[in-house]
Amino acid sequence: MRFLNIHHARETIGRLVSAVNKQPPPTAADLPVAYRKVVSAFRPLPVEGEGIAVHFKDSEWGTYLIENRVFENVFEGLEDTPTDLRDKWTRDFSIAQLHTRDTAPDLGALVDLVVTDVVFFSSTNKGGGTGSILPGLVSMSPGDDWRPHDFAESLVHETVHLNVFLEHMVYGMYTLPAKELEADEHRVVSAVKFGQLRPLDKAFHSAVVAPPLMWMQHLRGETELVDKFRHSIRECTDGLLGKLDLFTPYGQGMVRELAAFAETLDFDLVERSISGQEFAHYELPAAA
Repeated sequence: MRFLNIHHARETIGRLVSAVNKQPPPTAADLPVAYRKVVSAFRPLPVEGEGIAVHFKDSEWGTYLIENRVFENVFEGLEDTPTDLRDKWTRDFSIAQLHTRDTAPDLGALVDLVVTDVVFFSSTNKGGGTGSILPGLVSMSPGDDWRPHDFAESLVHETVHLNVFLEHMVYGMYTLPAKELEADEHRVVSAVKFGQLRPLDKAFHSAVVAPPLMWMQHLRGETELVDKFRHSIRECTDGLLGKLDLFTPYGQGMVRELAAFAETLDFDLVERSISGQEFAHYELPAAA
């Protein structure tokens, strides 16, 4: 599953940087800085410094997201975040990054490469958010009982979304514009919102985040997500396979890789997907 693969992410981001700058792809050492410069050009606020910057409701990012009604579902019951809670979330988030790197160094590297900013909110709706128009940015409203591994799973979840957005920017995923994918005839059952028909691209995104989260919980000896998504991810990927004509060749490959996991729940496949060279390279079609 190349949407989890660190080598493929580096190749993809290198191609994005090259296309924007109209220069050869940067070296591996220069790639993170080059990516952050490109991301800054796509967003209203630039990337500042190294690592993942932490922001809150009263920051520039918090103000921008609220005023522009981005991630509006996260803002229900929005409250101020007291200092002690900010300190706790910042500490738990730092531990979560270490936890991800310890769980799988290449998964940690994917997070470190793709995510540039996280904006924390106190609100009624718990969870995270990302958007294709804001590469590198994650919104997060932690649950009251979240522990560091919950922050880690939320961070990985949003990283995968961001990575797929980047892949769509570089390779193209669908044969129709996003607005047309909302038509009833193009909808597929979601892997997360059980029984709910969603636009094709959103259904696809609901499925790609499931394998790494199921795998992370599997490593902890928990079965909640495995039991929860076992049937729904298969139902979703079956629906996606039935609409392959709406995917580009690149997108079709992604769907087939995802469906292979949904059919088997092979967690060795998840580990190979994160680090394996078999998922690293995508041969670009020759120019016409």
